[in-house]
Amino acid sequence: MTVCVGATLVALAAGCGDSGVGGTNNVTGRVAVDGSQALEPFNLKAQKSFNDLTADEHSSVGFSSDSSALRRLCSGEIDVAAVTRPIDAQTEGRLCAQHGITYHRILVGYQAAIVVANRSLGIRCLTTSQLSGLWRSGSKVSNYSELGSGLPNSSVSLYGPTTSSSVFDLFTSRINGRAGDSRRDYRPFVYPKGPQFIAAVGADRAGLGYFDYAWIENQPGYVSAVAVDSGKGCVGASLQTIRDGSYSPLARPFYYYFDVKQLVRNRHAKVPSTAVATFLQVALSNEAAFAAHNFVIPLTAVEITNERISWLKAVRAYERQKQLSASSAN
Repeated sequence: MTVCVGATLVALAAGCGDSGVGGTNNVTGRVAVDGSQALEPFNLKAQKSFNDLTADEHSSVGFSSDSSALRRLCSGEIDVAAVTRPIDAQTEGRLCAQHGITYHRILVGYQAAIVVANRSLGIRCLTTSQLSGLWRSGSKVSNYSELGSGLPNSSVSLYGPTTSSSVFDLFTSRINGRAGDSRRDYRPFVYPKGPQFIAAVGADRAGLGYFDYAWIENQPGYVSAVAVDSGKGCVGASLQTIRDGSYSPLARPFYYYFDVKQLVRNRHAKVPSTAVATFLQVALSNEAAFAAHNFVIPLTAVEITNERISWLKAVRAYERQKQLSASSAN
C-alpha cells in the first residue's frame, strides 16, 4: 500500500513522495462514512487499510442513500458522503451553509451497466425506449421483433443481476425511470458471477441481458456488446465512453464529499495530515486495488492526480480565506 500523506504537494500529486507514509502513526480521530450501497465494498476496503495504518478502531462505514448521506454530511453527522450524484446546491448546499460546512468533492470511480446479447441474435444497438419497453415492469414484450423493425423474430430470453444489486438500481432508474421498476421474468445472477452470466447468455441463442461492466469487462463468450442510443446515436460501453460521459445514461460517477475544514493542516505540516485527509489519501493511493471486483471502474492515473490536486487546492484556498478574514477582523 502507498499512502503519501507526508509528501510535498508536487510529489503527492504524482502519487508518492519520498517521505512515504511518514507521520501517519500520529494521525488520530475516527472517520464516519455513509452513502450509496454501490460504494460500500470500496469504502470498507478503504476503512480497513486506514484502520491498519493508523491503529484506528472507531471509524465506521454505512450505507443509506445518496440523499441521506449528503444531509448527514451537511448536518455535521458524518465526515465523508460516498454518493453517485452531485450535491443539490439549492437544498443540500444550503443545509451545508447553515451548519458551516464548506463542502468539496472528489471523483473516486465509475459504475456502468453493459447490455449483451447472444451473437446469433445480431442485435448491435438498442434505444433507451426499446430497452425500457423490454425491461419495464409489466412489459408484455415476448419477441424481440415487437420492439421495432430490424430486430430478430426470436422469443425473448432475458438475464440480469439480482434485485439487490446496485447495477440493478442503476439500470432500472435510468432506463425505466424508477429504481426497482423491472419485469421479473428473467434469470438473475448475483454480482460475483459475471462469468456464469456470460456463459448463460452465450449458450442461449435468444439470450440478452445486462450486468455490471466491472464484472464482465474482460470475460470471453459467445456474446456481443449491445450499444445504447439515448438520442445521440449508438454508443458502446468502454472505459473511454464511461469516463468521458458519452455512455449515457447507463454509467455514473462515484464521488466523495467532505468538509474542507476536516483537512486543514497544522502549522508544521506540508500537506493535510488529519484523519479525514489520511482516509482520502488511502482511498486514492489504493484506488485501483479497492475498485477491483467491488463494482467500481477505477480512475486513470491522470484522474487520480487531478483529484489529489483538487482537494489540496481547496484546502489551501480555505486557509487563505481564513487568513484574510482574520486580518480583516484585526
